[in-house]
Amino acid sequence: MQIVETIDQFYKRTNQSIPVELLNTTGNPSHFNVKERSYCSKMSPYNRRDHYKICLTIGKGRLHVANEVIEIDRPALVFSNPTVPYSWESTSESQEGYYCLFNDSFISPEMKKGLERICPLFNPIISPSCFLDKPAYQRVNGYFLQLIAELKSDYEYKYEVIRSILKLIIHEGIKIQSATLAPALTDTSDHITPRFLHLLERQFPVDSPENPLKLKSASEFADQLNIHVNHLNYVIKSHTGKTTTQMISNRVVEEAKTLLKQTDWDVAEIGYCLGFDYPAHFNNYFKKNTGLTPAAFKHHS
Repeated sequence: MQIVETIDQFYKRTNQSIPVELLNTTGNPSHFNVKERSYCSKMSPYNRRDHYKICLTIGKGRLHVANEVIEIDRPALVFSNPTVPYSWESTSESQEGYYCLFNDSFISPEMKKGLERICPLFNPIISPSCFLDKPAYQRVNGYFLQLIAELKSDYEYKYEVIRSILKLIIHEGIKIQSATLAPALTDTSDHITPRFLHLLERQFPVDSPENPLKLKSASEFADQLNIHVNHLNYVIKSHTGKTTTQMISNRVVEEAKTLLKQTDWDVAEIGYCLGFDYPAHFNNYFKKNTGLTPAAFKHHS
């Protein structure tokens, strides 16, 4: 099973203190942070993250993402989507700029609205990077300075301001990519992946054992999308490098981990709400994907 780096693990890996709001082990607390990009390890781990990240990258390097390598040799915006594995390989000593990271709980529905198809932050089929000319760089650099200042402020509604600044950065990237983006989005197959991801994600988080998952298989998702399951499998595999079943399985296992860690539900209840009629089936499924039984995972968490 592919490793997913959590925000906590990111802070530990980069020798930073874990922010106090993330020390609350119950629920899924909202989190946002912005930092100067003054140091980068030679090569970061290649895996998925459970959070979003936007970087203003100044310095040469290679962005390894999904099945491609993107050479970065001038100022660029890089958008990291939780559904796509990536890593950064530095090829110059100097690494500058800024980065901000935030989790899904931080994103308001209004922030996502209208952006799911055209923003690389939410749509894994769009290129995650775009190069900045001098005017665009100056604007984006200014936005990051505003994020830093706002985060330090005592303003009661500072996070609403931060969301507004984030949208400006996002739209800067969309404008730069618009010339190549518009033709790509006319292909109806390109609509399928974000629609599938939307259907998948809207089932989570699971909030009660009484509300089991409604969509659990590739064929059930295909029926909802009004396409043949073979076409869905082809598109998802082409755009993400994973099968539809792998995408569903990864998300179900991540939810199982969260429920095992953060609720007092018993294993049978968790298995049932994730679509398993029998505890033994859930035990086998979880162990196949993690190497541990649910009970062992809960004990070691």
